[in-house]
Amino acid sequence: MQTLSPKALADEWAKKKTRPVYYLCGEETALKEAALKRLAALFKPESFNFSVRDAETSDMHQVLDEAQTAPMLADVRFVAVKHAEKLKKDPMKALLAYLEDPCPSACLLILADWPREKADPIPAALTGDCALVNFAAMSPEQAADHLNAVLLAKGVKSDGAALDLMVELLGCDSLTLDGEAEKIILFMHGQNRVFTAEDAVALAGFARAQHPFELSNAVCARQPARAAEAAAKMLEGGAEPLGLLSQVSRAVERMLKVKRLAAAGDGPAAAYQAGMSPGQYHAALRDAGAYSEDKLLRSLRRCLEAEELLKSSSGRDPELVIRQLVYEITGTK
Repeated sequence: MQTLSPKALADEWAKKKTRPVYYLCGEETALKEAALKRLAALFKPESFNFSVRDAETSDMHQVLDEAQTAPMLADVRFVAVKHAEKLKKDPMKALLAYLEDPCPSACLLILADWPREKADPIPAALTGDCALVNFAAMSPEQAADHLNAVLLAKGVKSDGAALDLMVELLGCDSLTLDGEAEKIILFMHGQNRVFTAEDAVALAGFARAQHPFELSNAVCARQPARAAEAAAKMLEGGAEPLGLLSQVSRAVERMLKVKRLAAAGDGPAAAYQAGMSPGQYHAALRDAGAYSEDKLLRSLRRCLEAEELLKSSSGRDPELVIRQLVYEITGTK
């Protein structure tokens, strides 16, 4: 089995190369869906050689029989299976058995979003000529690059500060960023200029009296009432819950990082190891003093759990998830 990045996968398909099995895993569901659309656009398979099935509702034995059927008037038959993490025991067993000896004239694409608490049995079953493609959550730098690429494709130029601010406000989820990109494109229509950080704040719906980082600042200051008020105002103003979650988790992660660096005794170099200026580092270290390391670790785990809820079909109210999270971090021991 080979492990590919999403870019390496795109490059491979651009050369019209395919493998018997591609396993598209990781948190970036929207990018996996985009990859599936890209495959259809590049290879242009006829409908009788291309099918997309849902693992939860399809008969896996029929799906695998389809994959083992010779393609019609083509070299490859494409079969995609979504939501493989929802397979029951027997259908999963059938899939894993197929992966041991996949059909060479088929290209089986498996898409899955495994919860963190469940073990994923698929990677170990992939053979040497198959590939795992890791659509992991983007880093802030990757998210800014992704947003920039989407905007440039529509003729919109942005400065670095605007891109960084949008990622800081919205988080790194591609689906959220793509939705915001559509707003930016409409906002900039007919304007022959660069999209700036001031535009980003205005487009995000913040009034002059508001501060876009009021929530993260309140979390750092460990002020429950201020944090609750900031979260409520931002949610009422239409802020994305995932974006607010990103602000909170980054604030917690930053405090945990500086607390550990300070404990290591690295002195002045600690600021640069943290990727901050000395002023930013000392401000973060001051904020971190309001929390124990254990509290920060537990808060970070709660952020991960909240992210699972927001990205799943749990039925939980996203606004309630954010309000509870903010209270637990700032208002409890």
